[in-house]
Amino acid sequence: MPTKKEIEFIRQIHDRITEHMVHKNDELVKPKINKSKLDLKLSNKTDLREISEFIDLYLSTSVKTDSPKFYNQLFSGFSPIGYLGEILTAITNSSMYTFEMSPIATLIEQELIKKMTTLIGYQNGFGTFVTGGSNGNLVAMLSARQKINPLIKSKGLFKNDRLVAFVSDESHYSFIKAAYQLGIGTDQIKKVPCDEAGHMNIKVLRQMINNSISKGEKPFFVGATAGSTVRGVFDPLNYIADICDEFQIWFHVDGSWGGSVILSGKHKYLLEGSERSDSFTWCCHKMMGIPLICSVILLKEKEMLQTINDVEGTDYLFHGEDHQGMDLGIYSLQCGRKVDSLKLWLTWKYFGDNGYEKRINHLFTLAKYAETRIQEISNLKMVSAVESLNICFRIEPSELDEREWDSLTIKVRESLITDGELMVNYAKIGSKSCIRLVTVNFEQTYEDLNYFFHSLEKTINKVLITYN
Repeated sequence: MPTKKEIEFIRQIHDRITEHMVHKNDELVKPKINKSKLDLKLSNKTDLREISEFIDLYLSTSVKTDSPKFYNQLFSGFSPIGYLGEILTAITNSSMYTFEMSPIATLIEQELIKKMTTLIGYQNGFGTFVTGGSNGNLVAMLSARQKINPLIKSKGLFKNDRLVAFVSDESHYSFIKAAYQLGIGTDQIKKVPCDEAGHMNIKVLRQMINNSISKGEKPFFVGATAGSTVRGVFDPLNYIADICDEFQIWFHVDGSWGGSVILSGKHKYLLEGSERSDSFTWCCHKMMGIPLICSVILLKEKEMLQTINDVEGTDYLFHGEDHQGMDLGIYSLQCGRKVDSLKLWLTWKYFGDNGYEKRINHLFTLAKYAETRIQEISNLKMVSAVESLNICFRIEPSELDEREWDSLTIKVRESLITDGELMVNYAKIGSKSCIRLVTVNFEQTYEDLNYFFHSLEKTINKVLITYN
């Protein structure tokens, strides 16, 4: 139990945390950290006064991702109920491996998995919370490997396995890492070209699978993207499902970014065909606004997670056959696992289905508004049409040579961050560098976007002077 002094200290810190939540209009970034004066070494015992000073420093120098001026990543905003879920999780400090250890949390996770698999369209599916979308994609590929050759689990990879997976040119890099981690080899991940809008080219996918088979390889996995990292586009899931059915290949949907669209009656058409997939990754800390990390991997085949994860030597934890499907550690790559489900369940309970639908529709409306604003400003040009919440555009002033547009775009972005007014990221689409604006904060408004574009134009003019 904490001492009275420690309890009082916690109360004081909570007051400061509350103040940090309130002041959202301060500078987003304060990068002026003097590393030479920052003592992070661990040695002698430190008193609470020094701990307090460090907490103040940490809060004051952290990027304010809860601000409506933060457009930098695929997450933003602050969830009060999710925050309370994090506190409850930390205070109770349970682990998700057995029902005995976390009874209510187990029931909550099971209810969430049932809800999410049903939304995706799995009639009798199953799933588990994972450490992020990358881990979800790894579990999906592991499941596909198990499906095509069950002996690999006990005997290992054979020389003649030559397993090959297919993902789009604009898929997440986690598929490459998964191939390395699973022993398949990074060269065995074949990237399928995309069309001009960023969708996987279905005709080329079919050709690549046929070519692979003709070379004696074993196509075993196709990873579609539902919400690409840069453009936010959705691969044509039904067409991919047709091909996977034809060749008997595991069909995975990486919905890490776009999975939450299923909650919107207006926009869930983007996920048509997801019910035909074998597995689905969904990160709720993105479009659902839950505190990091909150991700799930969902599978159509209910028994697959136990097949790939249940091994010998667990008697000390899982006592025989008495778990009756309630000891969730049997279905997870991890042993100890944080209760990530509580913050999601509390927030979903608070908003309800209708509340989430309204919020996600609002985000889509903001994205379209941002696209309209870009089209109104003469020296801004869209690089890719807006399909979800990613708005990719470039700065193309007529007074500059076209060869300088890339460097100008990046310099303007860096200047915005240095000034501390706004935070937005940049990326490449083909050979073009572009600003990637993401509207994923439930509290963002048209006024926030107007402020963004006003600041952007002001910064463009300032940076352009340096080119003269």
